[in-house]
Amino acid sequence: MADQEMQKIQDPLEETWEERTLNLLYDSKIDQAFSAAKMGKKRRSRSHSVKRMMKKPMAIPEVILELQLEYSRESALRCLSNFLLEKREDDPENYCRTGCMLYFSCSTMTLLLQEVQIFLALMADDFLTVRSCNRLINVLTLFQCIAANNETRHKFVESGIPNFLVPLLLFKTSLEKFENVRVVALSVFGILCQAREPKIIQWALRSNLVETSCIVLEIGNELSKVIGMHIIEAILKHDMGKSYICSPYNDCLLARLTRTWDHLITLLAMDLEFSPRLLFHIVRCYVLLCTDSRGTNAVRENLSSHFVDGSFDDAIEEFPIIKSLVEQLLLTVGRTQDTCFLSLPEDEIFYEPNL
Repeated sequence: MADQEMQKIQDPLEETWEERTLNLLYDSKIDQAFSAAKMGKKRRSRSHSVKRMMKKPMAIPEVILELQLEYSRESALRCLSNFLLEKREDDPENYCRTGCMLYFSCSTMTLLLQEVQIFLALMADDFLTVRSCNRLINVLTLFQCIAANNETRHKFVESGIPNFLVPLLLFKTSLEKFENVRVVALSVFGILCQAREPKIIQWALRSNLVETSCIVLEIGNELSKVIGMHIIEAILKHDMGKSYICSPYNDCLLARLTRTWDHLITLLAMDLEFSPRLLFHIVRCYVLLCTDSRGTNAVRENLSSHFVDGSFDDAIEEFPIIKSLVEQLLLTVGRTQDTCFLSLPEDEIFYEPNL
């Protein structure tokens, strides 16, 4: 596909990053509601203008074949990424079909992995550019589609390709554009973990994804932190993940988690640009930990005093779901005596509550 033709296609990077990452996760409606409340209005999804030729029956296979050619690969990546951004909501069947075609087509996954390795080499040489970041983001958008597909998700994990994305989560650079790379890479892991399938959770634990997410909570921006909390939350919701984190053999991991959350709570208490959705996910993870006796002890010993000193009173009053979770948490760890706990159904506490 010629570069002149590709210029007619709207750049998918104009999409807001929440729509490209966080909104792909099952439990993200609460995050969208928090964002809308903070902004005072509903966000409008942006539509993508996909080239007319992409609507032809054989268009996708033809563009996938163009990945084989070095001179057309960048344009093909951008075209496929744009197509997927439009079809993921408007045409889920086509979105799913594209994931299968990407994974099972000859040498496509090898070429996509090669793109990741080239980017990692640029990282090592400190030679990143905005263009290289945009190109990798398009690759990661294809990985999102493959991770979301029930037919390819397990094969994708078994191939080991997601493990090559871990350095993207841990890298530090002054290039502002790279944070978008981190966010999209994180969303791939979030999509993999969100179904809480035993084999995926086992892989996540074996790959030290909890530890990696802790680092992201320390170095990432607000959106990265929220997606990192989604990953930890998905692992905690599975008995295998909760047992692993609360195991006596993983005391250091449990202590690190609680320390990291305590640090975030302290920052949120002082930050004028307060993020209620990040507070929500931290409190929800505290509550999940408290369903295990060792987790309860760890939370009781490390729970921040900001929950009882009035630091979050305004946010708690504004968002009833946060108020209910905080009350439940304080009752569980014995930090309050006169709280009247408003019980909410489990699906409202742990899944997609309405504000």
